Amino acid sequence: MRDGDLSSAESAIRTAQLSGITLPEDIVNIVLRYHALHGNTEVFEGFMANILTGKPSETQRDLHIKSYLRDPAVFASRAFPTRAIDLLHKYEVSGLHAPMKSYSRIISSLFSVCPSPSPPSICSTLDAPLGRLAANSQAWDLFAHMRYVAHPTPDAHLYALMIRACASASSSPEPERALDLWTEMLDAGIVPTEGAYDAVIRACAKAGGEWVSEAIRFARQMRDRFGRGSSEVGGGDLEGVGGPRTWTALLDGCKRVGDLGRARWILAEAVRADGLTDEMMQHIFHAYAAYRPPFKRGATRIVNDGAVVASALNQEGPLATATECPSDPPPKSAGVSSDSGAVPKDLAHMATMPSFSHLPPQSPGEVVAEATALFDRILQDASPASRSSSNTPPDPFAGRFNIRLTPRLFNAYISVYYSHASLESARDVFERLFSSFSVDLMGDSRAYVDALERCALSRSHERDIAGTWADELWTRWEELELEWASGATKTTVTARLVERAHTAIRRVHSLNGDVDRAITLLRTFMSRYPPTALLPPARNPSSVDGDAPSMKKRTITLFAKPPILSTRTVLNNPSATPRPLVRLTSAIGPPDERVPPLLSFADVELLHARLVEQGRVKEVGFLKWACKAYEGALRTRREAVLGAVPAGEDVP
Repeated sequence: MRDGDLSSAESAIRTAQLSGITLPEDIVNIVLRYHALHGNTEVFEGFMANILTGKPSETQRDLHIKSYLRDPAVFASRAFPTRAIDLLHKYEVSGLHAPMKSYSRIISSLFSVCPSPSPPSICSTLDAPLGRLAANSQAWDLFAHMRYVAHPTPDAHLYALMIRACASASSSPEPERALDLWTEMLDAGIVPTEGAYDAVIRACAKAGGEWVSEAIRFARQMRDRFGRGSSEVGGGDLEGVGGPRTWTALLDGCKRVGDLGRARWILAEAVRADGLTDEMMQHIFHAYAAYRPPFKRGATRIVNDGAVVASALNQEGPLATATECPSDPPPKSAGVSSDSGAVPKDLAHMATMPSFSHLPPQSPGEVVAEATALFDRILQDASPASRSSSNTPPDPFAGRFNIRLTPRLFNAYISVYYSHASLESARDVFERLFSSFSVDLMGDSRAYVDALERCALSRSHERDIAGTWADELWTRWEELELEWASGATKTTVTARLVERAHTAIRRVHSLNGDVDRAITLLRTFMSRYPPTALLPPARNPSSVDGDAPSMKKRTITLFAKPPILSTRTVLNNPSATPRPLVRLTSAIGPPDERVPPLLSFADVELLHARLVEQGRVKEVGFLKWACKAYEGALRTRREAVLGAVPAGEDVP
């Protein structure tokens, strides 16, 4: 086996068996471990059937399950490990429970399942695979089932895995459940590992709000237990806290509460320790976007010849690095800084580099300048030949960043401009990066959706720019959407992103007074994704014969849950359809991520208001009919999924 001669090793084992020599289990497991690692399930089972004379040991059962998880059809595509789960339950039925390691393997595989494909051509068929939401629910059910039938007390690794799942992005964070598991682990006398601490810190930080303080408390406990080193300069209550995973978790919390001070300190520590990662840098840019600087131009009082004069909102020539501001700016839009007009249009021509002093940025211009300097550092480190010492930010960010340029990083960076800069500045940066030959970020759907939504939040003096830019973005977006609708799987477009993009473009045209264009886009949306798409074609045998009356009735049979997700109460585990005996998920089940794009009244509320103002009764009626059509189709789908309409009964 050391020389890679697998066939000779198998022949030697068979020869020893024919000679009546009983080989140690470790020798046989070497071959089994090789087949399990490469996912050779058929070869694994054939070798195990020919060599083993008795029942497989715990290690061999674990390797057997591992072979199914490493199957290229499951491992490479991150598919739902149905066969591995079936094998696990079959071992339980036979009285041979798999070791806890096997349950941990399957649960970890379930948490890494990719989302279900959402193109209408795929999600409306019986062959649509189970996706991430169903897999996450199954993982929690399997965890409860394991404690009921096999291993009542999980180990530290499995506890850490489940606590980390409480911060899953596929659902809302559950810090309460994470703390329950943490307390349960301590009550069982299990010593928490660094991974368990990182998991509970991440679960609390991801919940945001007051939970961020709880995450910091756990970080201090972790520091006291494991004695992390740190520069202990400017860290405050985080002095001594270190480690890439811990920093990443804390940054996730900082960005949710806009705590830029802590985020900058963590960034300095990560750069100093050469532990900066792509995910950390994304959180840093999000923290800049969420930060609200204390300086507000509109609240400034100007002292002139000893007299205090309240500064008007229509003043020209804003402070410091400000650009021209309209005489009557509109109210603050959600998610957009009220001083967004006070940033330079072209930060590349700024005369001074931000100092990154201990004091956080005091104005939107300073926020954007710091974020731009950090992103320039990433670009410079990506191409060392272009790096210039004059453009290098001063300490504490003087180390190398070594960050990969990814669409997620770009989206995080441009979000700083969406929050603190004018729409014109954001558009210029967006176009400059997308047209740059050195930055290959094309094709990310979320970038276009975020840009369209920023246009939809434009102020009155930005409406012309928003309309022009939105038309350009929409042309590019439609290429991605049509590719997705045709069944392409290697795309980041999802049904929910399609809804957001269409809602944003309709809002842009409604704000600009082009109601007819918004109505046209709405009709286009309904033609691509009609309400009937929420209900897959029914398989009514009588309709095949062309019987006209039978076409008036539809039989909903395509929404039955797979046996593995069935929530029917059972007292034993039948071998035909093995499934967890105890579940943590509700009988309703996980949300269906295979629902195609749909329309709700909230998506067209502004358009409806504009139509009412103009007295266009016919279009208002069409809008109401469209919303009710989707609402009715969604209700019918939900009733079929929940079992309110038994399979086989007629649905009007």
